[in-house]
Amino acid sequence: MQFHFEKTLEKRYEPQVTVTNETPAWLMICLAESIKDWIGQSPRIFCKSEEPYLQFGYEVLTFPVAEFAQIFGPLIYAINQAWPVQVFGMGSQDELVELSFTKEGTAPTIQQKNVSGIPCAELRDLYFCVKFPDPLAADCMFRLLDAVEKKSAAVALEWEYADFLEQQRLARIDRTLSYCYVSLEEEESADPVGWLSGLTLQQKCELWRMFLGKRLFLPEFEWLRDAMLQGAVPNWIEWHLALYRVLEEENIRFFCKDGQFELLDKEGHRIYFGVDHSEAAEQVLMKVLFPLNQ
Repeated sequence: MQFHFEKTLEKRYEPQVTVTNETPAWLMICLAESIKDWIGQSPRIFCKSEEPYLQFGYEVLTFPVAEFAQIFGPLIYAINQAWPVQVFGMGSQDELVELSFTKEGTAPTIQQKNVSGIPCAELRDLYFCVKFPDPLAADCMFRLLDAVEKKSAAVALEWEYADFLEQQRLARIDRTLSYCYVSLEEEESADPVGWLSGLTLQQKCELWRMFLGKRLFLPEFEWLRDAMLQGAVPNWIEWHLALYRVLEEENIRFFCKDGQFELLDKEGHRIYFGVDHSEAAEQVLMKVLFPLNQ
């Protein structure tokens, strides 16, 4: 975004943090989490389809510019080396002020750009605009920051984001899975059951649809069965709701008479399962449809 600023004011600052050698995507996640803790509120996040921009902002009564620079300046500077970052706040008399972070030699420097040329010690509100290489990258970061805002432990993303996630070292790409899974916890668990918390209701519907319609036995149902046996399924109710939604949308009916169970597709053909229901997806299906059975 281009603005008409007549004055640029520069001042050196002493960083309070050291930025590790992480990818810009992970640094953005760290930035969003850190600012949320510092301000005490969640951001409003906006990403317009087919545009390479991500915007997020906070409504705050006031924040000290010097402290903001010391804590977040190094992070913003590091991200800006890959993706242009613009930071804005409101000064006195409702004057728009842009903050940017540079280095003079090795000395970290904060710049304030405004019309009046009067430096602001404090600003009101805080707004970020980040430009990405393409709209897909912007949309992926929107999904990730939205998950951070919701305090999700993980997020499941479609395969169209795989290249970006791999470049940013955010996900181990496993083509046997239905989605790309990103852990948002500091220490990633080796237990795949944790990935289940990253699935949305719509994604759970799609997993049921692939099982019932295409007879695909997906690894996610193995995780789900293991979590079910442990009594630790995250958002277990959503799996129930997702199944019944798919049954209704696909016009699949099930009958239970004289101890016999039948599942019929929309054309009235029986959907067959193994007699012993040995597959994880079959076991989960039976548990949802007949919750009182052991």
